[in-house]
Amino acid sequence: MKNKIDKLSIRGWVMPVLFLLIVCSFAIGSSPIYRTNPWVDSNAMLTMGKAMLNGNIPFKDIIDQRGPVLYAIFALGALIRKNSFSGVFLMQVVNVLAIYVLTWKMANNFKFKLIDSKWIALMGPMVLFSTNAFSFSGSPEEFAFTSILYLLLVINRVKQNVENITLKEFFLLGINLSLVFWNKFSMVGAFVGFFIWVAGLLIYKKQFMKLAKVVLISLLGFMTVTILVFIYFAINNAWGDLIQIYFVQNLTSYGKSNQTLLMKLWSLLFLLGQEISEHVVVAGLIVAGWIKAFYNKKSVILEIVLFLSTILFVALQHWINEYYNLVWISFLIVSLLRLTNIKLSNSEDIKKIKLPIQILVVMSLILLPFVNNKDLSKLIIRGEDSSIMHYQYNAQPQFAQIMRSKEKHPKLLMINDLDEGFYLSADTLPTTKYWQKLNMTYEQLPRMYNSFNQDLKNKKVDFVIVRINDQIATDMEGIHNQIPAFVDGHLIYQLFKNYRIEAVSRNNWNDNYVLMYKK
Repeated sequence: MKNKIDKLSIRGWVMPVLFLLIVCSFAIGSSPIYRTNPWVDSNAMLTMGKAMLNGNIPFKDIIDQRGPVLYAIFALGALIRKNSFSGVFLMQVVNVLAIYVLTWKMANNFKFKLIDSKWIALMGPMVLFSTNAFSFSGSPEEFAFTSILYLLLVINRVKQNVENITLKEFFLLGINLSLVFWNKFSMVGAFVGFFIWVAGLLIYKKQFMKLAKVVLISLLGFMTVTILVFIYFAINNAWGDLIQIYFVQNLTSYGKSNQTLLMKLWSLLFLLGQEISEHVVVAGLIVAGWIKAFYNKKSVILEIVLFLSTILFVALQHWINEYYNLVWISFLIVSLLRLTNIKLSNSEDIKKIKLPIQILVVMSLILLPFVNNKDLSKLIIRGEDSSIMHYQYNAQPQFAQIMRSKEKHPKLLMINDLDEGFYLSADTLPTTKYWQKLNMTYEQLPRMYNSFNQDLKNKKVDFVIVRINDQIATDMEGIHNQIPAFVDGHLIYQLFKNYRIEAVSRNNWNDNYVLMYKK
């Protein structure tokens, strides 16, 4: 009898998980059905991951701005499959399955009766996939999404009464905070708001012994990951490099200005408004979920505080990229569960609408990514020459062939752009500390440009790739004259002195590349 029940239970999971895996195959840009994930950030992280496997130490040997946990995720993906995004895709699928399970647990906490919680849990991945914030996939926010969802699960399990959170859950929350912190520390807003709330409440109620236990256990969880990070950088004599680049550079180089305090506050308010304005419908549904909770006499004050903390920390990055919003979009999952948790007393009515609702959830999961995530139209299916929106992937394989024909182990520099997939196509790794142009000007990060100049002067790289974000000229002289408009002026002299134009390729009318070879 027990085996029969177990089989029935397993069967209940098969169909929703199967649908989810099918959706993952076309909603995630790293999927094997596509030629590649074209996003610069994902390519940069994969290159960093591969470089780590080759013995390079982040922040010491090669420079990027993200956290070591994200590099480790992409390193694991590269370990599975070195020369494509297939391994990264598997890591992303595991993350999506974790989101699905957390949503299922939350649906059980809400005591769903309308349909099986295994089906309604598909709303978790649906929220992840269904906006432009997901883009091509592979962002730090995609993985932080899961940790924030776990925090929301915990506070809603205890009906936002944090005194009922167990020490085991505080330990796991500490681990999740550490995962987010060492992924990209600007995403910790929800956790900061949560722990301040907990500390304030316990101090107010004079529960000092419990506060001490919570702090100790949470720190123990946080240190579980942090110790691994510390050991890795300490044994490689790179702890100082981690502090300098990951913290000091990221905190001081962005947002440099001579603005007054009032103007900075004014700018911050506009950034907060930009976050919401880019996803008005999502924000409206989140608020609607809170209104329903208030109507049902449920407390959601803590959840609102966490939401505000999250969007504040996002805005403190001084500008808003679309994918930054993914961390606060995670709050939509809770609101959708509240809004769809309709109580019907008539069992016959429930039976009649059960199947239609299941179909609606599945169709939403399938269609919403195509409705809202416009970047899916730029992905190229394997075997095709271009995407639906006529984006191509010509420059990377063409340049890889040229570089490999001239140099057995080509050394490469992206002088005015992040990694566009050229390192992956050429199957090569960075050989210089600064190997791609980070999103900083000369005034913000002069050491990067000075490093570029020295590398160009000493011909430390064989090839330099220049991106031309415009209609490219049709003759070599015209292309030569175009380059200064797209490369920082501090680099032009050494670039033209030591490198010549070798080839030109086009992926789209305003997405052109020039391959320059050392003289």
